Amino acid sequence: MLRKLLKYEIKATSRIFLPMYALLIVFALLNKFFMAVNSELLRIPRAIAATVFVFIIIGLCVVTLVVTIQRFNKSLLTDEGYLSFTLPVRIHSHIDSKMLVTLMWTILSFLVSMVSIFIMSIDKTTIWSLHRFVNELMRVLNKIGFNGYVLVLESILFVIIGILSVTLEIYAAITVGNMSSKHKLLAGVGAYLGFGVIQQIIMSIIMSTCEKSISQYFDSMIRAGELAQVQLAQTVLFGLIAYMVIMGVVFYFFTEWMLRKKLNLE
Repeated sequence: MLRKLLKYEIKATSRIFLPMYALLIVFALLNKFFMAVNSELLRIPRAIAATVFVFIIIGLCVVTLVVTIQRFNKSLLTDEGYLSFTLPVRIHSHIDSKMLVTLMWTILSFLVSMVSIFIMSIDKTTIWSLHRFVNELMRVLNKIGFNGYVLVLESILFVIIGILSVTLEIYAAITVGNMSSKHKLLAGVGAYLGFGVIQQIIMSIIMSTCEKSISQYFDSMIRAGELAQVQLAQTVLFGLIAYMVIMGVVFYFFTEWMLRKKLNLE
């Protein structure tokens, strides 16, 4: 059933994202044309095209956030929620489908933005610089060895888990805000800010409790060689990933419990 929910979510959200991706690529090509011609007669159209291009990229970020909130709220916390919860589907599946589709569009939006920027800037110098960067990166990774590839993997996991954790925090805040009979959006924003304060308190307690041990560890690793510094980066990333996993799991099951026990569709 999760597959069907994913298919439905992708179909519903692709109507928003795909036209924006197409528009972004079109304006990237248009800007590339204006940059290649470089005529004073096209100065104003060139400025307009560049401005629109920037606004589309900013719009992608905003739209991703808005769609994340809108799809979760509309499908589960409004009148449409009556239909959603009559389906023979576990609440976990509803959360999973929306969370995974949000992750997909967030990553795709970033990749499409990078491709569009590359289209605008591509020339012999850009290709040479990119080739040099890739070669230098591979040289460093080969020099460091296994730990270097682990660091790259951890970095990718850090981004993915970070997106999922933030998404689940937004879902939890929306669900809490739905408990309010009035001003649901304002209550949701307040809940999100409250979650942030709680996390800051938790981090402060952890840091103050382990401050001396952490400081000594960092000092010893920084004075060590290159490999030890890579291991330090791995340790930091692992700690951040573990923290985000814990918070994500907490928000996930909190949201599921709220939807199961405290749902208010009035």
